[in-house]
Amino acid sequence: MTMKWFDKKGTVRDERIEQLKNRIYKEIYVLIAIICSVSVLWKTFAYRGEQSTLLEVIILLAGGVYYVIRSIALGIYSDEVEVYEQSGKRSYGKLTLYTGLAIGLALALLIGIRSAVLYGDENTYLKYFVMVFLFSIGLYIPLFAGGLTLMHFMANKLSRKASQNDQE
Repeated sequence: MTMKWFDKKGTVRDERIEQLKNRIYKEIYVLIAIICSVSVLWKTFAYRGEQSTLLEVIILLAGGVYYVIRSIALGIYSDEVEVYEQSGKRSYGKLTLYTGLAIGLALALLIGIRSAVLYGDENTYLKYFVMVFLFSIGLYIPLFAGGLTLMHFMANKLSRKASQNDQE
């Protein structure tokens, strides 16, 4: 499936070539995501947070948000969920919940380590880490686990509705 913005009407497309081009686009996106992630980590720890990482975070989030919006609008999201649940051991909702838990835990761990490195000294590294880590867990795990799970159920409902409208 390609965007119709620059398509010429009446052109014949080879499906094999289109699939290979889509694979290349996916690889490019993954490469850009890796580069942006490394840049964020490097700026956070090497420059002690003095450099802005806003552009990298926007680039990382924009691709994912665009994909989710397009897949919901086309009704693909609910189809992906259905295929996953038929072949998977867990429901897609549980996978989303576990992903939110993992993101919240990883973020709390990174923020705790960063706080200990920036503000702690020989005697207070552990104190800063534990204090910030526990606060971050209490904040980010409910935020990400609950937020992602809620977004999944809303996206699935909207995608089913779009798919039904498309079939009518």
